[in-house]
Amino acid sequence: MRILGKNGSADAYRVSVDLGGDGVVALVPDALLSQQYGVDTKVSHDQAYEWIATQQHDLSDAIKALKKGATPRAPFTHITLE
Repeated sequence: MRILGKNGSADAYRVSVDLGGDGVVALVPDALLSQQYGVDTKVSHDQAYEWIATQQHDLSDAIKALKKGATPRAPFTHITLE
């Protein structure tokens, strides 16, 4: 998984995962990150990158589910494909 940076207009971080040779880009919303840290404000870039790195396996599973047309399990239901 690669973190591609922040998408300011979507209030989300862009992440890319390789699924069978195809690079799939998804958006991890700020709201999910804030919820996971238990705060009402946006988390710092460092916190976001740390959380994404820690959760990369579950995020990859969520992105795979989205690619198949399924709904990812909570708390990853707000992730969207770009």
